[in-house]
Amino acid sequence: MNITINEWITLTIGLFIIVWGIGKINERRKLLRTGIRVEGVVFKLEKRIGGGKNRMPIYYPVIRYVTQDKEWITKEYGSGTNPSVYKEGDMVKIIYDPADNGHFIIDGFLNRVSGFVLLAAGVLAIAGVIVYYILMR
Repeated sequence: MNITINEWITLTIGLFIIVWGIGKINERRKLLRTGIRVEGVVFKLEKRIGGGKNRMPIYYPVIRYVTQDKEWITKEYGSGTNPSVYKEGDMVKIIYDPADNGHFIIDGFLNRVSGFVLLAAGVLAIAGVIVYYILMR
């Protein structure tokens, strides 16, 4: 029995998710090593309508913080959620890159686990295809 196009697509998506998870883990580790920790505030929430059938809104926090050089940074965080994890005015711990003040992560639970969750999801997708292929052979 040959592998089908659906199995190839699932393998490719699983591999992509693994690479994405590893990237998130490495980004966090680098910022933990070299980054600067400061307090930030959720300045506002940007609402965007997601794709797909449900067209659910995704809320992206816009974070404002002051660098060690007394520079104000106001920037939208790259990850959004529904429902929103944050409210306007919430204080958050930020780790930013001193070489690029606008590159930061929110040092919270979601950021700590997201890379590992992505990694596990990718591995499970690939393992599922392998198990399916072996059982259907």
